[in-house]
This record gives sequence, C-alpha cells and structure tokens, in this order.
Amino acid sequence: MTEVKTGYLSLKDGQHNGEVVRVQLSKENLSLQREETFLVSPVDAEVNGPDIDSSKERSVCLRRQRIGGLGLSIKGGAEHNIPILVSRIFKDQTADQSGGLYVGDAILKVNGMTIERATHDEAVAALKNAGTEVVLTVRHFRAATPYLKQAAKLADESKLEAEQSNSTQNHDENWQTRNSALNQQQEANAKQPKPEKRWVDLLSIPLLMARVSRYTPGTDKLRPNSFELVGMDGVSSGILLCHNASELKDWLKCISANIATLNAQSMKISNNLLPPSDQILHMGWVGERLPTVMQMHTWKPKFLTIRGADIMLFNTPPVNTRDWLRCERIHKLYEVITRVYKDAELLDDRPHCFILQTGEASNNQHYLCTQSRSELNVWQSAMQRATHTAVSKLGTKTYGCTWRKRVVGLTFDLSTGFTLFDAQNKQAIIWRYRFSQLKGSSDDNISTVRLQFHNPNTDRVETQELECPHLRKLLHCMHAFLSTKLALVDPTFMKSATAMPGETPH
Repeated sequence: MTEVKTGYLSLKDGQHNGEVVRVQLSKENLSLQREETFLVSPVDAEVNGPDIDSSKERSVCLRRQRIGGLGLSIKGGAEHNIPILVSRIFKDQTADQSGGLYVGDAILKVNGMTIERATHDEAVAALKNAGTEVVLTVRHFRAATPYLKQAAKLADESKLEAEQSNSTQNHDENWQTRNSALNQQQEANAKQPKPEKRWVDLLSIPLLMARVSRYTPGTDKLRPNSFELVGMDGVSSGILLCHNASELKDWLKCISANIATLNAQSMKISNNLLPPSDQILHMGWVGERLPTVMQMHTWKPKFLTIRGADIMLFNTPPVNTRDWLRCERIHKLYEVITRVYKDAELLDDRPHCFILQTGEASNNQHYLCTQSRSELNVWQSAMQRATHTAVSKLGTKTYGCTWRKRVVGLTFDLSTGFTLFDAQNKQAIIWRYRFSQLKGSSDDNISTVRLQFHNPNTDRVETQELECPHLRKLLHCMHAFLSTKLALVDPTFMKSATAMPGETPH
C-alpha cells in the first residue's frame, strides 16, 4: 500500500543545523522544502506569475477543508488539448497550505495517479476522491498564467459591478476629489515590491532502492528520534529530527512501505525478462558488521538479493546486467545456514540481527541486521521460501567423499533420500536410507561427519562415517533438503515455522 504524507521536521546536514523543513512523501519520492522570503512586484506577479523553473516537477501537499474543499479551481483537459491547469487559488480556504502551488501550474498527478491526459471531468473526480490529504505533482505552465489571471480578474470585476448595481448610492463629487490623492498614493504603494514567503525545493530523493537508517554511520548507536534517507545514487536527505518517537515510527513505516512497493514493482518488471529459474525473489538493504584494524568493527550498508538459487551481496543496488556481474559475494541458498540472534547473543547494540553461515574456507559468515523486526520477519520468510524452491527445482545434489578409504559420492535426493555410491561406478550403490531414517548427526567441524540411521530390518541404529573436503557445504545442503522434504510432506510447516532455515545445530 502506497503512503502519502507531509510534515515539518528539523534538518541537520552540515548546512542546515536544525532548520525546519517541509517534508513531503509521495509514491515515488521524498522531497524537502525550505521556506524563503522573496521581494515580489505585484505587477510582475500579476502578469508573469511566480519566478519558478517551469521545466521541473514539484510536489505540493493540500489538506481538504470542511468548507471550500481544496481551495482551488481548474481549467483545461484532454477535450481542449491543454493540460489540467490551476486557474484560481482561494487563500482564505486553503489556510496557507497551498504554499508552493500557483495559478498556471499544470497538475500531472493526484496522490501518484496520473491525470496529465485526463478530461476536465475526470480531473475534477480525481481531486474530489483524493481524500483529506492530497499530494499534487505539478509543473508550471508559464504561458497560460497571464490569461488565467486576467480571466479571474475579469470575473471578480464583473461580480463587483453586479453587486454595486444592486444598490443605489449618491456619489459625492467633493468626496471623490478629496480622496483622489489618497487613492493615487495607495496605488503607488501597492506597486512597490513586497516580501512573500515561499516553499522552495531543497532536494528530492527517489524511493526506488533507497535505504532508511536510524544509526550514526558505521556504528551501532541510534540517533534519538531521527532518521536519514539515502537514495540509490548515494544522495542523502540529511538527518531529519522528529518531535517524538511516535512521529518517527510513523515516518519510518510510511517510507519503508513505499520503498517496498517500488522495489516489488521493479522486481516484477525484471522478472518478466528472466527465465523462471532465475527470478528475483526478494531484495533490500541490510547492515553488515565488518572487522577493521585493532579488533574494532564497523557497520556498512549492503544490498542483499535473493535471485534464483543464489543469495547475493552488493555494495550498491544492481540496476543493469553489468551490475549483477559485480556482485561482492554470492552463495547458493542450499549451502547457507541462516540463524536469527537472540537478544543475549547480539554482538553489539544493534538489534534485529541474523547470520549467514557459508561453507567457504574464508569469510564464511556474514553478520547482518535490519532496521526493524518486521523487516527481519520478511527476510526470514523470503529466505525460507526461496531455499525450499531452490531445492525443489534442484531435486538432487551430490558431494564427493571418502567412506572406509573408498572414494564415493553422497547424493541427497528429495525422492529417495541419502544414497552412497562408488565414484568409479555410479550404479554400484553402497547404501541408501530415507530421510525419515536419519536419527542424528555429528561432525568434527573439519572434514568428518557421522550420520546415524535407523535400520527397520534390524531395529538398530547404524552409524556411517564420511570424510568430506567441503564439510560445511555438505551439512548445510543436507539441512536444506531435510527442511524442504518436511515442507513437502507437511504443507503447514511453512506457515508454522518461526525460525529461519538453519537454526538446528548438527
């Protein structure tokens, strides 16, 4: 669900130390605006309109009033081959909430819905049904401004003349003469430049693949009631300070929801071009705790992606084919064990942490964290589903081992279970057990694993000892096959499981 929100927060970014800015959240962007004062000539403002860039799109938030609605009128539409234009603004009704909206603005979107090519009636309906808080995406249409303002002025004059014609008044010529000089002076004063406050855009950050952080960079220290949004291109919003924890929670919830929606749409578009076995299943930002010099640690943002049978770590989000080839780390889902850390196990003050244990000889684990418990739950579910899907498509996996000084192959098969065969003759099966016959396992964390199976014919437990050069990968894969087999046998397993795949020790 897309969230639309506006508010006033304090900005700290090195240039604006605690300055109050207007923050506007739309479907696709987070925009910051600052209030500035301009000297505006009434004549110039009347004829030419505001001095703003007509090539840029702007976001303007309006709040619907009980009397007067949004406080604006529109003209144009597709039937006239012109955009939907703001023709009048009623300041007494908008209660100064239309700051940043001007006569001559073309309305492109209403709460993210495009009306750029809508008819006049369709635009009116969109505005009426937009709710209490409405975010308009606009672009100034300078050429139309003088005509719209002149039309509004003529309408006001006609209305005034009609009102005056309904009352009979005796005009005193001496009174007119006496006040003529005063009127001339007032007209001259009215032509003098006057200060006018306007909300001016500071920056706008696209939400697609953006990340939100509450932490001081590189540390596990939370900023009180503050957050930072960093775009895919690295542009930062600066530190935005909320008034209280409740307001912070609401902003984080709304921004995260919009980012998730855009990321899901991006995945859908990409998946239309990818084969079924290589679909992007989930992606998003996490933090990784990395060692530095002198036994210290630092946190760095990483973009984590589940694609096909792989889990991938990037320094920056992949947006094209070449970026996908620049993956920092890539592991097979069925050769990775994931485990959520309990509060007592956390390595520092960052909560919501989990670990990826790989079978690699070096750099064999990643200690990661999310920004919230809900994000951790989403990753938990996504990784569990993706692992089971990868194993189901794989079907079988074989590892080279040594058994009683013989070179053998150990195969995990979803249909038949465990099979050990001679490496020189694959048809020569040494032993076979179903998954349900496995009663336990142990290993020396180097190369040796002992598997204990129940033999129903003898009603005894048989221990099979194997030497494997890739022990951790074999154990992780065995767990993935066992978990997937259980999910296939018991469909409720996927719904009832609360731990990430890989929490059972070997």
